Amino acid sequence: MLKKDSAKDSVAKKPRTKVSPTQRMDDGGPTRRGAPQARSAQLEARILESAVDEFAEHGFSGARIERISQRAETVDRMLYYYYGNKDRLYQAVLEKIYADMIGAQRDFVMPDDPIAGMRELIEHSWDHYVAHPDLVRLLMNENLLRGKYIQESKKVEETSFPLVQTVSVLLAKGQKKGVFRKDVSSEHVLMTIMSLGFFYVSNQYTCSRWIGVDLMTRPRRNKWRAHICEVVLEFLEARERALGPA
Repeated sequence: MLKKDSAKDSVAKKPRTKVSPTQRMDDGGPTRRGAPQARSAQLEARILESAVDEFAEHGFSGARIERISQRAETVDRMLYYYYGNKDRLYQAVLEKIYADMIGAQRDFVMPDDPIAGMRELIEHSWDHYVAHPDLVRLLMNENLLRGKYIQESKKVEETSFPLVQTVSVLLAKGQKKGVFRKDVSSEHVLMTIMSLGFFYVSNQYTCSRWIGVDLMTRPRRNKWRAHICEVVLEFLEARERALGPA
């Protein structure tokens, strides 16, 4: 005697779509489908940290996926799983270093005194460059690519940089108190601070060779830190104040 098909059995089952473990990065992505959250976040963080090291060391063109996965103690397909392709992984690296830099800028506590505030801001910016050489190398590489990936990033586009606002506020406070010149712009002040710090770190190897000293020893770094403060603060000093009474 044959059993009648139940209503449940009579419903055609839809085949599940599976992500191929051999999916190539060029196919796009990401392909994430609900891995255990904590473990997944840890692995993604390891991949991103490994990618920062790899892209900083070898640039976009020279970076290799297999080296990133090896360093992150995973397999290549997991990079495809999280980021889809090399371009997206590189963009995520840029977004991470910008996020770290913005986080450091937000940690800056602005003193009431504009001169002290500007000095501390300069030192804060310089210390971040020195402590994060990967940031400098990655930004140099992205400039060689004419800013292609940073321009495509919605995250960076929608982010405001606290340093811009901080410089503007400090400059305005100093101008109001009569201790800073009124004929300078916050843009020039910001670019001066960034240039004097970034150039020193980015060109440390060639400049050390030309000058014949190791520019990155602690005493020399400290002297340059003081030099940046002196250059910027002397530039900002109100002319009447600098000249003294007639």
